[in-house]
Amino acid sequence: MTLVVEDAGDEDFTLLVTDDGAVEARKQIPYDGVLRFTTATRALPTGRRTKSQFGLTADTVIDSYLARADTETPRVDLEADVSRARREVCQEGEDA
Repeated sequence: MTLVVEDAGDEDFTLLVTDDGAVEARKQIPYDGVLRFTTATRALPTGRRTKSQFGLTADTVIDSYLARADTETPRVDLEADVSRARREVCQEGEDA
């Protein structure tokens, strides 16, 4: 179960926690794939020209999201929401 923490809107970044508990800020790049800033350590499909970054800390992913997304949500709120979403994903995985 992927949980969206915040979606900055169409054609902007989304901050989410993936099924495996990775924190990710991603944006669809038309005709090129997905630009990702993620805690995942394996390379994911990104497109030919995107400059995705992997193996980041959750703090770095949140900072990347804040720097690039059109959001007014305070960092402390995003941190709390990411922590809550990670706990939910972990609990869901344990129940499966």
